[in-house]
Amino acid sequence: MGIDINKLDVLKLLQDEKLVDEVVKKVVDDPEVLDELAEEIADEISDYLEDDPVIRQKIINAAIDNPDFRKRIIKELVDEIGD
Repeated sequence: MGIDINKLDVLKLLQDEKLVDEVVKKVVDDPEVLDELAEEIADEISDYLEDDPVIRQKIINAAIDNPDFRKRIIKELVDEIGD
């Protein structure tokens, strides 16, 4: 049953705040949808970070200052040398 709905119909529905609030509530209550949304947002942020050297450097600096990250670097080096 293919019903054609046009953009104006969609925009009219989206003007209904109660409907939008209910959709938002259902989305944030669904772990699968949230996982997909998180992945999409992370992809977008990752793309942005690749092009923003200032933020990228802040992340690198924070990681370098983190003792657990330093341990990971050492482990990766040992693994790389062992290969």
